[in-house]
Amino acid sequence: MVLSLNEYAGTAQHTYKLLGPVLGQLDKHGWYALTTRLKEAIRANQPLSDLDWARAMFLTDICFGSTLLGSGLRFGRGADEYWFEVLRSVQEKVSTYARFLLLLENASYPALQ
Repeated sequence: MVLSLNEYAGTAQHTYKLLGPVLGQLDKHGWYALTTRLKEAIRANQPLSDLDWARAMFLTDICFGSTLLGSGLRFGRGADEYWFEVLRSVQEKVSTYARFLLLLENASYPALQ
């Protein structure tokens, strides 16, 4: 998860305008604060709320799976077999319907102009 969250400060940094609102962050500052906080907490094995686990899983799914919104192909096709096994293992531990609902309840969308 740390590897994928790190990509949102690098290769996938342009996605904050689209993904930020889904995670309740409407500006670049909030986006970077959130992704940095999640990355540092996971790296340090600190406890996260269910909402933060949902956010981290959402970003990890997108980063590994999408080249459009993440860094999918950057990880290299040769590593796909290994990384998808790791991804599935993390998904089994973290993904729940209750956490999906938390994402849904905490999403923010800018007003249409």
